[in-house]
Amino acid sequence: MEGPCFWDTPYKGVLLAGCLLLCWGPRAVVCTVVVHVIPEAPSVGQNVTLSVEVGLELLRHFDWYRGRLTDGSTRIFSYFPGQDRPQRNGVQFTGREVGFPNGSLLLRGAQANDSGTYQVTLQLVPQGSEKGTVELRVRAPATTLGPRTLPPPGSGTGPPPATAAPSTPQVLGWVVAGVVVGILLTGALGAVVIYHLVLRRSDLAGGSTGKLDPKGKKPPRSARGESQS
Repeated sequence: MEGPCFWDTPYKGVLLAGCLLLCWGPRAVVCTVVVHVIPEAPSVGQNVTLSVEVGLELLRHFDWYRGRLTDGSTRIFSYFPGQDRPQRNGVQFTGREVGFPNGSLLLRGAQANDSGTYQVTLQLVPQGSEKGTVELRVRAPATTLGPRTLPPPGSGTGPPPATAAPSTPQVLGWVVAGVVVGILLTGALGAVVIYHLVLRRSDLAGGSTGKLDPKGKKPPRSARGESQS
């Protein structure tokens, strides 16, 4: 037994009319527009363009938003091409966003906190709308560290002398100076010892003579002298 056919219902005409209205009715469906980031990988400080890829349709106005929502709290600005004052800034305007008549946005001097989701809604002439979304990522500037160069000798930028290790010639010089000083001290000490020994011997020699004639007696007169007296 076959199941009931959907097209055999009494609402077949209504359904057919609805399909015809969707296919041939006015453009009420919001289409998606492509948005390009120029340059593709911007760095901090660069100017970034969120370029909208539109067809030949004229724009009545368009709105740019920062964030996932598209309401007054996220609106950057609205732009009305052909008017004397085309750009109407919103609460998310930072003073660095500039609109163009083709729907694009220029962000001057991009910063890291500018990264995020950006959305644009385009109102076309005579009717219809398009919507585009893009993710912006602003990179921090790359820092390159080159090879470390040592300062030239005598530039005064090296380590302090107190922390520098003494060289081999300096060590040898101190050793030689120590040996020379030791030899000189030994020689001086020997000279002092010899000098004291010589003086002691002289004192001993003088003391022995005095003991032989302690009273200092004169030698006896000769017989010749007595006879003359």
